[in-house]
Amino acid sequence: MIRAGLLFSTLSIFPAIFGFYQSWLGLTPAQEINLAIALVVSFLWVTELIPLYVTGFLVLFLELVWLIPGWGPGAPKTITFLSCYFSETILLFLGGFVISSAISFYGLDVSIAKFVIKNTKGSAFFLVLSLGLATAFLSCWMNNTATAAMMLGLVSSMMKSLDETSPLRKSILFMVPFSANLGGIGTPVGTLPNVIGIAYLQEKGFHIGFLDWMAFAFPVFILSVLALAGILYIVYLKKEKSIQSIRLIQVREENTSVSSQRKLISIMIILITILGWISSDWHGISNGTVALFPVIVFFGFSLLDLKEFRNLSWDVLILMGGGIALGKAFEETGLAKHFVTLLMLGDSSQLGLFLFFSILSLFLSCFLSNTSVANLILPITMGLPTDLILPAAIGATIGASLAMPLPVSTPPNALAFSYGGIRSLEMVKIGGSISIVAWVFFTVVGGFLLHQLHIVDFSKF
Repeated sequence: MIRAGLLFSTLSIFPAIFGFYQSWLGLTPAQEINLAIALVVSFLWVTELIPLYVTGFLVLFLELVWLIPGWGPGAPKTITFLSCYFSETILLFLGGFVISSAISFYGLDVSIAKFVIKNTKGSAFFLVLSLGLATAFLSCWMNNTATAAMMLGLVSSMMKSLDETSPLRKSILFMVPFSANLGGIGTPVGTLPNVIGIAYLQEKGFHIGFLDWMAFAFPVFILSVLALAGILYIVYLKKEKSIQSIRLIQVREENTSVSSQRKLISIMIILITILGWISSDWHGISNGTVALFPVIVFFGFSLLDLKEFRNLSWDVLILMGGGIALGKAFEETGLAKHFVTLLMLGDSSQLGLFLFFSILSLFLSCFLSNTSVANLILPITMGLPTDLILPAAIGATIGASLAMPLPVSTPPNALAFSYGGIRSLEMVKIGGSISIVAWVFFTVVGGFLLHQLHIVDFSKF
């Protein structure tokens, strides 16, 4: 694999050194170098030949030592790319990480899950639906993989007591990861593609408010989770005749060493932050600035300690910075506009590009990580005419999170598959079905709400 990576990197860089891309594709010298860098880092992101965050650093390194020196007159300053690694968007996601850490540290996730599971009234369907809604809600604020791991861990003792062919066991193993995937689209901080998409849009001067995002995304993921529960009922749960398995549910105990007062304070901090994000359009403070509030308060008042600070997903922030920096290069060199012209996308309608990029992202995310797909597709949308950028970028962003037919499609899928008892073909059937249904909800319901909120205008054809 390493040899293949070195070979691909060499084949990507070699034409740029001798100016072949310029003659083949009609590129400028800067665009040619940009393309070579994009090919190399995209290959590394897709194959994960080296850690993803290292590739994030590699983007910056190549831009500073190759792109800018080879640019010639009019080259941007180094700060143009350096600033991508601590931008407004990075701050937004950092705040999300701190909230996620607090939710886990103070056992708030366990409290929510325990309440849900304990009040299922002996119904297998209600249990699975409640588990899905709780997972999706937590996934709006926490890392998708961490949410899936936590929720599966809460009911792992029950699953061990069930036969691997149990309809209830299969339903849980599908509901949890798929709900974690779907819940991620609910807020701007829910999943990496959201944050990457918002970062690209902000660079172009488009600002979607936290509340506006939730206004179109929340109905989509709630309807999708309800539809997933319906699919699981039809395929599995209507065969579940006994409620005995429901009574076997056990969840891990909450952390009793944490005082109720500190837990209450943490809840208040989280709620104030969420309220600050939701009302950012009214008070005028940016979401990134609001995100600094939980960082300062939680660590400044020792509600979270240095260990928790060190355990934040700094590698993810570097990965995001690399993606943003790559997109910035696409914008500065004009390579994105060149691709749009080459693919003849500039004459399409807003609705046409919304559908096209959502389908393209969904298809690619079936086989690649949604983060990689976002980093690959979003730079191209930035080269569209100004009035077409927003619908194309939103389609690409959300579409990347709706693909879940294979164990390799998302980390939550792989985690659930590792528990055993479900076959790849079953995941293709259930995951493929909900991917299609969720895409329909997104394009129809989400598209309608985007139009009604005047975020996009689908009346122009």
